[in-house]
Amino acid sequence: MGEGTSSPILGILLACVAASIFLAALGIWLKRKGKLTSSKAALAWAVFTIVPLFGAGFAMMTKHSVEIANGETQSGVNEPPPTR
Repeated sequence: MGEGTSSPILGILLACVAASIFLAALGIWLKRKGKLTSSKAALAWAVFTIVPLFGAGFAMMTKHSVEIANGETQSGVNEPPPTR
């Protein structure tokens, strides 16, 4: 990719997605072992599995809001002008 495309928030996003995938796989394993026997426990585990995705969205929106407040990001501008 090009210059200026590194995004530290992308690491947080990928970690949260990996955590959700891990929790989903763990839930499947627990179900097969008979640990998630009730439907309430399975539903609670399903909700717990998607919580990291909401955390990723919150982190991205917070970073974006801070950048707008600091003037780093402007409405309608996709890239900063090239520097010479």
